[in-house]
Amino acid sequence: MKAAITDGKGKVWLGDVPTPEPNDYQCLCRHLACASCTGTDLKHINDKLPWAQNYPGLLGHESIGEVISVGKKVTKFKKGDWVLRPAAAYPGETHAGYTSMWGGFAEYGLVTDVPALLADEPDATPNNYTRFQLAVPKELGISPADATTLITLKETASYVASIGVGLYSSVLVLGSGSVGISMLIFTKIFGAYPAIMVGRRDEPLAYAKERIGADATINCSDTDVIAAVRELTDGKGVDRIIDTTGSAEFLNDCLPCLTEEGKAAAYATYDRTKTVGATVDQDRLITGRTGEDDAHQYLLDAVKLGLLDLSAFYSHKMPFEKISEGFDMLARKEAFKVVFEMGD
Repeated sequence: MKAAITDGKGKVWLGDVPTPEPNDYQCLCRHLACASCTGTDLKHINDKLPWAQNYPGLLGHESIGEVISVGKKVTKFKKGDWVLRPAAAYPGETHAGYTSMWGGFAEYGLVTDVPALLADEPDATPNNYTRFQLAVPKELGISPADATTLITLKETASYVASIGVGLYSSVLVLGSGSVGISMLIFTKIFGAYPAIMVGRRDEPLAYAKERIGADATINCSDTDVIAAVRELTDGKGVDRIIDTTGSAEFLNDCLPCLTEEGKAAAYATYDRTKTVGATVDQDRLITGRTGEDDAHQYLLDAVKLGLLDLSAFYSHKMPFEKISEGFDMLARKEAFKVVFEMGD
């Protein structure tokens, strides 16, 4: 099968690797689509993550696949099911000599029926990644491309809720990329006002205001963020800052935007040489959590209720064979999130 491989030196390409073989508790899935998790994937490609890892690796973790074969012990999934996050290899494992960087950019991948496994082997230790492998009902009526966005949206919904954002909260979101707008939408759905977005380019900031619902935007390349926030909040500041930029220094610089009791949440993945712990005043931080699996039903319900236009959370769709071109676009900021389509 074809899978996306990176060398950690700025390159990603399609290569031939063996199709993974499921055990009795697993299903083989034909991948339908996989979206870029732009910040994290680019850090994988350029070896900029906080932890060291071995290269080459199999990239991608925002995948959706269709079950095409079912292990004889599996009861949770059936043939034809759509399942999120099938993987060519699970984190912590290798496949054909390639490190798993979650392995979602591949033509085929595995999902595991953990309840069936534990029923037979109570002492087994399933890979933690399996908890995210959840079915998406076809009757929801969404495309595979749209379905990939559920992964980030579940994370961001959980995160926004976990840091206490709700009715009457005021929030500053740092970063206008795909994760930033995914945070922003839930600050608004949960009742925040004002919800302010900070970025460096006018185009994504306009998108955040017009398509997602930001109450105000600030271009930090030509505007004093602290002064602008004070003006927008009548001098009060904001209750929460959510950082999606990955710059611990920028987050620290924005702490004066907070109210006296306000807290900042460091969501992004940070460079190993400039960590949040070493850079940001720890007394001003709040720790959030991304309960992706816990938020699964909430997101399905939100889609049913029409609270979300899933197509707003990616900028481009491209065929899988153009993955190198797509990541070049992302690196040049000509796209904010690309869904690569493998299936019909």
